[in-house]
Amino acid sequence: MSYVYWLRTFEGRPEHLTTVREFTRSVAGGRDGADLMEMVASELAGNAIQHSQSGGPGGRFMLQVLDFRDRWQICVIDQGGPTVPHICEFASFESADDLAELGDEVEAGRGLAMVAAVSSAWGVAGDRKAREVWAEIKTSGRATVGTDRESL
Repeated sequence: MSYVYWLRTFEGRPEHLTTVREFTRSVAGGRDGADLMEMVASELAGNAIQHSQSGGPGGRFMLQVLDFRDRWQICVIDQGGPTVPHICEFASFESADDLAELGDEVEAGRGLAMVAAVSSAWGVAGDRKAREVWAEIKTSGRATVGTDRESL
């Protein structure tokens, strides 16, 4: 199986999410799936910062992008944490009052649901010490084209 990959380490702070998006955009260029890649990378990186040791003092995470012939794979490797990434499910709402009772809780947990919705596959590997969360974005089968990794 032939592929090209990029790997970059980021400090685990929210202000670095802009750099994550810029890096992903520079890797993808204007090619098929670039917008989805950027959204997925940002969401997975944000989750690493918020829910893992990567968001703590001195924390870091790695973003790996793999360019296969028929898909992109976005992978965030963090420093692990006590909880396993999962899609949160909420009960159905009968009225706006039900929604109001949840408050900020309704905003949390949507990210992985979005990642799952736009991905052909996604998964989690690892444990409390280190964890990898990945997602794949199908493409139109364009030829794999390398990019100068040093310029990124």
